Amino acid sequence: MEYLTHKELKEMMLLSYKRVEEEKEEINKINVFPVPDQDTGDNLTKTLLGIKEAIEGKEFEDLEKLSDAILDGALTCAQGNAGVIYTGFLAGFLPQLNKDHADIERLSLAFEKGAERARGSIQDPKEGTILDVIDAAALAIKKETGKERDIVNAFKKAKEKASQALLATREKMEILRKANVVDAGGLGFLIILESHLNVLEKPSVAKTAVKKEEVSSEKIKRFVQIIANRYEVVSLIENPIFSKKEIQEKLKKLGNCLDMVKVKNRMKIHIHTDYPKEVKEVMRSFGQIQNLRVEDMTNEMVGEESVRVVSIGVVTDNQGILLPKIVERYQIKQVDFKYSWLKEKQLAGENIYQKLKEAEKLGLQTFPDFSAPNPKDYLTVFKEQLKSFNEVLCITASSQISNSYKAARKAKEMLPKPKKVFILDSLNVSGSQSLLVLRALELIREQREMNEVVKELKKLIPKIHFYIAIKEHKWLNNKVKGINKPHIDWIKKIKKIKIHPIIETRKGALKKGGVVFARDIKKALFEKTLKKSKKERKKGRKIRIIIGHTDNLKEAKELKKMLKEKIQAEVQFIGLDLSTACISAGPGSLTLAWMAI
Repeated sequence: MEYLTHKELKEMMLLSYKRVEEEKEEINKINVFPVPDQDTGDNLTKTLLGIKEAIEGKEFEDLEKLSDAILDGALTCAQGNAGVIYTGFLAGFLPQLNKDHADIERLSLAFEKGAERARGSIQDPKEGTILDVIDAAALAIKKETGKERDIVNAFKKAKEKASQALLATREKMEILRKANVVDAGGLGFLIILESHLNVLEKPSVAKTAVKKEEVSSEKIKRFVQIIANRYEVVSLIENPIFSKKEIQEKLKKLGNCLDMVKVKNRMKIHIHTDYPKEVKEVMRSFGQIQNLRVEDMTNEMVGEESVRVVSIGVVTDNQGILLPKIVERYQIKQVDFKYSWLKEKQLAGENIYQKLKEAEKLGLQTFPDFSAPNPKDYLTVFKEQLKSFNEVLCITASSQISNSYKAARKAKEMLPKPKKVFILDSLNVSGSQSLLVLRALELIREQREMNEVVKELKKLIPKIHFYIAIKEHKWLNNKVKGINKPHIDWIKKIKKIKIHPIIETRKGALKKGGVVFARDIKKALFEKTLKKSKKERKKGRKIRIIIGHTDNLKEAKELKKMLKEKIQAEVQFIGLDLSTACISAGPGSLTLAWMAI
């Protein structure tokens, strides 16, 4: 067999999860370094499970596409020293593979770079660890290059040398010699390597070349080992703003066993510490936290619950703008505002704004009637979320604009355990309500308790800004609870003299936001944001934005481009705005919500 294709690599990864999962207890039993917390097998299994879930049941065109999915899954789920080191290996190994297939020369380079990245992922690499096993496999394949074309034979040689290196770890490290075991992470890597060989050989051979009696718990010598640091903190950071060296400097005084792997715009960080609170605060300054996990290793050693898991589900109403992929990814439940429109079926169009335009073309004086969710609607979703989460945070549209908040509170009172649900009046709507939801998700991923999340959100509410720019005043409608009649009259007068009035939220209500002299509504929103965010930008803070539109995607995209180019804004997304406030503004309008981060 001269070439490795994406089909073999996919099978190799799936089988490696199966084999490590089967052997994880054997790996756990010999885990005494760097701390005897008996979780190396579990951590490797969780890392490989992330890969399995990222690739199983999916088709990939080539090695490049498959490699991207493997790395994404590994980085997202990597746990413990061994999991992060193995992810480092993959981060060096996978990018070296050709798009279509890899021969022995390419595999040799991949193993070499994988070994380098694995070693580079650790702040203080030591001999007698998983690194020795990886290095031995890489060196063996390199020696075979030039005299061997069959990658199966090369993998056999790699397995043989990796097995020898694993057995040698017992003598290289004093703690392993005393316990009479080999390195647990090294055993895990050997099992992974052998599972890869099993796929390439077909039919598969014996699972492991290391006899169990040589590494099993039956011959482990028990002794007291003092743990230098009690807690393990693992975090996944998106768009880190510091270099690896800078992060090491910021964390080195807070603990040891510092491992880091960066793939594209995401970085996994692992550290052992006695100061988990301080570590979490420092990590939050590195960038956007996708997930964060704190484990008490002393509890794990005695078989007690070691990981504090915050389990908070989010509920909101559809007055905000949330993309379907965000709703699905974070298991958000939405409660809908309902509307009735007798003429709707007669009107062509993909959304309510297109149907309004169609009604105008046909000369129909028709408009939908809206109603806020009722307590029963909220009660249903609260019960659904409580099946999956311990607590529920419900963020509603502003109580000054709709009755959604009141309905949610009544629904909470109907629950058998109402204290498990917290209702937060966002005092916002549309994109500004969504910014609050997104920040809540970040705080939950940081493993903040409910009281911490709510406290942070309440501080943020008055600092969120929201603007509506109306395209054509002829659509303004005060039948929908949103922009009221006095404001509508004001907008119509202003629009007649060719300047742009802005509606904004203040203390939860829609108010006059002044006028802007600009050529069009996108420029008006840009100028308003530019002026109001100036003070925050001078402090060096970034501006996070959500743009909404009422069937005017073209100008929304142009506005996004202006904001990114002129003020380097972090535009989260553009979405169709279906809030009642915007429906009352009519087709063609734009909305903008922003906050400083």
